[in-house]
Amino acid sequence: MKIGEIAKQSGVSVRTIDYYTTAGLLAFERSEANYRLYPPNVLHTLERIQTLKKQRMSIAEIREIICAGDTPETDELIDEVINEFDQLQQKIVRLEKQLKDAPYYAKTQTGKALERKMAAITALLVLLQ
Repeated sequence: MKIGEIAKQSGVSVRTIDYYTTAGLLAFERSEANYRLYPPNVLHTLERIQTLKKQRMSIAEIREIICAGDTPETDELIDEVINEFDQLQQKIVRLEKQLKDAPYYAKTQTGKALERKMAAITALLVLLQ
């Protein structure tokens, strides 16, 4: 497949495909007319690269996985990375909500503490009278 065909079918820009090629993520051969010809599995490889990029993996980490080949072990590793990333994303959402709600809870807890102190002071004043 030529780079333009790949870009059209995958939705990934020619520039990005060229970058992935330069980074050693995509292999190609040269045609007699000096065109880059990519193997039939290039679309699958691009999909894997895009998935790993979404997980914020570095190019070096992605290269390591891609170079390991398309095996059940690498698929399992990718699934583990995705699951771990999803769990971290969920944790971030929970922490952001807690951070957002913190001023409310701080006021509420402070208010309750003040109410208890005021009640104690009032009770002491009643006893002292």
